[in-house]
Amino acid sequence: MLLAVDIGNSTISFGIFEGEDIKCAFKAESRRKATPDEYSAFVRAQTEAYKIPPGAIDGAVISSVAPALVGVFFGVLKTLGMPSPLLVSSRLKLPINIRYRNPETLGSDRIAAASGAFSEGNGPVAVLDFGTATTVSVVDSDGNFLGGTISPGLITSYEALINAAAGLPGIGLAYPKKPIGEDTAEGLESGVILGHAAMAEGLLMRMESQSGAKFRAVATGGLADLVVPHMARKPEIYPYLTLKGLARIYRMNIDK
Repeated sequence: MLLAVDIGNSTISFGIFEGEDIKCAFKAESRRKATPDEYSAFVRAQTEAYKIPPGAIDGAVISSVAPALVGVFFGVLKTLGMPSPLLVSSRLKLPINIRYRNPETLGSDRIAAASGAFSEGNGPVAVLDFGTATTVSVVDSDGNFLGGTISPGLITSYEALINAAAGLPGIGLAYPKKPIGEDTAEGLESGVILGHAAMAEGLLMRMESQSGAKFRAVATGGLADLVVPHMARKPEIYPYLTLKGLARIYRMNIDK
């Protein structure tokens, strides 16, 4: 079995694969001061809950946008008796060709998600990842990763607004009832959620105009379920897209 780990700024996603099939998936909070023992206990509890026997995991692959946690997870895998992981970067064999100006600056999570999207259905494809940041990544029909956009994520921008504007109340974001909010809370819900959906739609439209191609659009990330229903053009949501991309990259680079 293969353990795939996507270490994000807010959330760490785990997937355990048996062959090409994902057997189970679970998440933990990203905590930069956490110790290997803390995450080891969490992963052990999850594998026991899913009845995965000790020693069944014989491969591991990691993508990370939080460098401080990479060393922590080397310790986690060692504590659990699992093999050292393959770290995803633009230097590996990939299902896509990186045509980024500075490939070493491209986040490994975007590499994994784009690899998963192209492997699932070829291109041209636009991958919308709704997380701490909202990213759009474009892969053309030949498998070339062309680039994309990076924007503050929905929660990131909402929290920045609340912190900067003392007169605005903090609210639990819910589906907006209508675009024209009739009080401050409704206005925040409409502006933040519908505004984010409109941004994603606008970026897709402008990217297609630049490239002259119609993209297959897919969405992933923890906030995709909140944003995508409000988009006029609704990408198909793939909750395990990045994990599947990690597994695909592992298989290309490690001959088992």
